[in-house]
Amino acid sequence: ERQHWQLHHTDKVHAMSDSDDMPSLEDDGGEVQPAARTAGVRKVAHADTSRPERIECEDDTSDSDNEEDWQEMEEAISGKTICLFCDNVLPSVQLAFAHMIDAHGFDCVAFVCRFNLDQIGYIKLVNYIRQKRPSPEILFTEENVKWESSDYVKPVINDDALLMFDVEELTKIEEQPDHDQRTLYNEATYDELREIIVKQREVMQRMLQAVQAVSKNDNGIIKTVGDMRPEEDEGYFNSYAHFDIHHEMLTDRIRTESYRDAIMKNSNLLNGKRVLDLGCGTAILSMFCAKTGAMVTGVDMSDVIYQAMDIVKENELENTIKLCKGRLEDLDFEHKFDFIISEWMGYFLLFEGMLDSVLYARDKHLANGGLLLPSRCTLHLVGMEDMDTYEKIISFWNDVYGFKMSCMQKEVVKEASTDIVKQQHIITSAVQIADFDLMKITPNDTEFTSKFSLTVKRDGKLTGFVGYFDTYFDMPSPVFFSTGPQAKPTHWKQTIFYLPSPYIIKKGECVEGTICVRRKRKEIRSLDVGISFADQKLKYLVE
Repeated sequence: ERQHWQLHHTDKVHAMSDSDDMPSLEDDGGEVQPAARTAGVRKVAHADTSRPERIECEDDTSDSDNEEDWQEMEEAISGKTICLFCDNVLPSVQLAFAHMIDAHGFDCVAFVCRFNLDQIGYIKLVNYIRQKRPSPEILFTEENVKWESSDYVKPVINDDALLMFDVEELTKIEEQPDHDQRTLYNEATYDELREIIVKQREVMQRMLQAVQAVSKNDNGIIKTVGDMRPEEDEGYFNSYAHFDIHHEMLTDRIRTESYRDAIMKNSNLLNGKRVLDLGCGTAILSMFCAKTGAMVTGVDMSDVIYQAMDIVKENELENTIKLCKGRLEDLDFEHKFDFIISEWMGYFLLFEGMLDSVLYARDKHLANGGLLLPSRCTLHLVGMEDMDTYEKIISFWNDVYGFKMSCMQKEVVKEASTDIVKQQHIITSAVQIADFDLMKITPNDTEFTSKFSLTVKRDGKLTGFVGYFDTYFDMPSPVFFSTGPQAKPTHWKQTIFYLPSPYIIKKGECVEGTICVRRKRKEIRSLDVGISFADQKLKYLVE
């Protein structure tokens, strides 16, 4: 029952104006793992159900760092890494490397290691290939370096992303080939080299993952909430010690009754099984599960668990429910669980990052054949027209008791509301921007880029984009609920990304763009969101 920090419509999601740099969803020139790595997440653009690309980012430790992050985010959206051997444009250097392996059989990192190239040598190699256009087959038969000339220092393509890539850091991740390995390269036939490349693909992927994880932890894995020290996360858990937030969640009938129905309508599956209730709060979900005959373990770091213990005793379920205080990542259990249930969703689905703990529990504590509840979530975007609210929040600053405060508008635009959007204010079709199969995804999948296309339903002015999520319990008796404007309101409401100024749209036209979602590096429970459309590049911060 652990839930997100309560946001009123003054709680903020930061956006940037068109005059600012567009945020990139890359750090250090790379995306968080190529899209081929995980089958559990899909990007949806129009009817496309391919997976969203994951993205990499820096900590926002200062204003200058923040601007650099958003600039990198822009590079991820515009995507200007051109393949060395074809005209394909890839969203990042890492994906270009992966593309060259898959499409052309050219392992750039192995080639750099073969000739023991430093950064300058690598730059010359890139410009040599771009200028002379040798095939990968010819390159692999080269015995001597043909790109030593200083002529190859000059870029063939302006702002070539490959030239900006720090190849020396990449090659340091794996040890250079020893003498025998270099001899093998030099003496191998073309077919043998091809076989060597194939064998190196797995190593290449590990190397890519490591370099993509610069600004992450030392093991090359995205930093999750489990990596935080307890004292760093104390404020988050303390927020759940206040009873008003639990009252708000329990009185959300859509939320609570959906969980109850998923449990009780499938009680035969839970009967006699072990269930882990992650972030149990007042233990309401634990007690639903106990009523099916399940043996339940509830976990919560917040002090509310002491009240939960009294609640369990009050309902005479202490022999069925065991409650543990602590962070899941710090606890050990004597057995695995058949079901892990958690109400982890935050505003815009991913805010708070509690999904990290759910995935950790799945990997460490879920028994073979077990199931997460819920099992799937989707994230959606839709356009809105609400000039009255826009005037109250944005235009208000033009005249405040006779004084101009227009300088505040830019800052206020960065502070989108979490509020209920009425169906009458929806002016476009909705689009699914991500599909999270919770049984398959990894924490890296919470960072992604997705294109969107919204069909305008009537003439009007677009005042903002609205984000919401849907939740699925894929069971024999399935249960579903939505937090969208078309559904009955929940305490999640919707997340509104206001525009710097209303955008005139006509019925039947399509509003096309790209949305990028990533996590802040130090405040990893918060989100950076970039939206690009109609030559506008906007950035938002959900915190």
